[in-house]
Amino acid sequence: MTDELRERTIRATTEDPMGEDSGAITNAKFRIWLRPDGIVGMVFTPRVATDLADALAAVEAMTQLTRGRRSPLLVNLHGAGPQDRPARAEFARRDDLVSAVAVIVDTPLSRMLGNFYLTVSKPIAPTRLFDDEGSAVAWLLEFVG
Repeated sequence: MTDELRERTIRATTEDPMGEDSGAITNAKFRIWLRPDGIVGMVFTPRVATDLADALAAVEAMTQLTRGRRSPLLVNLHGAGPQDRPARAEFARRDDLVSAVAVIVDTPLSRMLGNFYLTVSKPIAPTRLFDDEGSAVAWLLEFVG
């Protein structure tokens, strides 16, 4: 894990409460873990582009964490880089793995881009944008189990 990703993960509101040895999966482009409340948490490496191969790696990591069980996903996009169209399409079609997706955005631009993504990609699983973790988690808890 890069120092920048470690620092961001520690500061992120969706911090992995279990630490380095929690079974979290760390990739050069993301970190993903299963939270105690049954929600899968995910953060992306800051300012790094994500492509289809990265999306497929994230899907595989989530499958591994949840043993293929549909689970809610909390994605913290603070500082995340761009995703190419095939990556966005892959994430949008994965209702076999996610029961709902809450995306935490941090700027007006990321909110605008997120709304554009929701309009164009039309994710199959319920997907909403949030400004804070508390609201996102409260919504996602409706989809646990």
